[in-house]
Amino acid sequence: MFTKTSKLTFIILYVLLMFGCGSSNSTMEVATPDNQITPPNLPPPTTNTPTPDANYQTPTEIVAALGTGINMGNTLDAPSEGEWALAAQEYYYDAYKTAGFGHVRIPITWDKRVANQSPYEVNDDFFNRVEEIVDWAIERDFYVMINAHHESWLKNDINAEKRARFVAIWTQVADRFKNKSSKLLFEILNEPNGMTLEQVDSLNLEVLAVIRQSNPTRSVIYSGNGYTPAEAMKQADIPNDPNIIANFHSYDPWPFAGQCTRSWGSEADRLALREIYQDVSNWSENFGIPVIVNEFGAAMYDFTQPQNICNENDRLEYLKAHVALQKEFGIPGTVWCDGGSFQIYDRSSNTFSNALSSLIF
Repeated sequence: MFTKTSKLTFIILYVLLMFGCGSSNSTMEVATPDNQITPPNLPPPTTNTPTPDANYQTPTEIVAALGTGINMGNTLDAPSEGEWALAAQEYYYDAYKTAGFGHVRIPITWDKRVANQSPYEVNDDFFNRVEEIVDWAIERDFYVMINAHHESWLKNDINAEKRARFVAIWTQVADRFKNKSSKLLFEILNEPNGMTLEQVDSLNLEVLAVIRQSNPTRSVIYSGNGYTPAEAMKQADIPNDPNIIANFHSYDPWPFAGQCTRSWGSEADRLALREIYQDVSNWSENFGIPVIVNEFGAAMYDFTQPQNICNENDRLEYLKAHVALQKEFGIPGTVWCDGGSFQIYDRSSNTFSNALSSLIF
């Protein structure tokens, strides 16, 4: 039996319990580390890190596997295919493979094959032709590089509209080839002579960003400005991206390699060439960026002054010295071959010149 006092005590306890616990229709949730509330209208955070495909290779692995390569110059980089050299044929790639080359660079000039008005569409027939040639290389297990090559329309007096057109080109190229083998490498821009280093740095980042939208892990090649000597590469900003390869060109010294107005082969000549590769190797180690030299070579004659002819023995020794240094320092090269004064492979006869033994050994 309850007394008045015990009844009063019971009532007070009952009321406290009811207000303390709340009713079944009224709840409160406290945010704790294990029970966080997602703000309204905002999706929970997600991780958007792409998973590399099964054949993914790091840039360092790619550079180590490239071997010596060859340019198929004066072909798709000409105003029209066949205008500067014989048009590309599939059997060239069999010849490259049999000779022992490890990669092929396909220079491409897009300007005349792209609309001048937004959205700057690439011509379908040309796109199909580029893909056909790329597939010839991939089917033979080559590493293959495609780029934007001459593009003087962009390099001379670059402005916002030209940048937009160039970015649109790369957006389409990247999307077109996004499902190709990881052995296909993109090179942003060849020899941006006429552009400042700041302009090149900015353009590299803008193009790399659009490539990454469709090709998150494909290796991309970048360089400095001018004719992209080693010094320009070293001065260029390094994009903050794990899948990049730095690049330079070397026809040093040009009075020999391009103009055929002097000899080559002295101890001083060989030391100067070694210093280029040693310096680049030091830079590569310091910054952890793999490097290639996707143009090097020596002309048989100066095509602007054909009476100037390079000494054949000097030329062969020069090419061999390049390749020996490339192997020593782990900086693979791509010899310039254009069907003309820098010809290594004769397309019409399907034969290589004596220079082949200076390149593949």
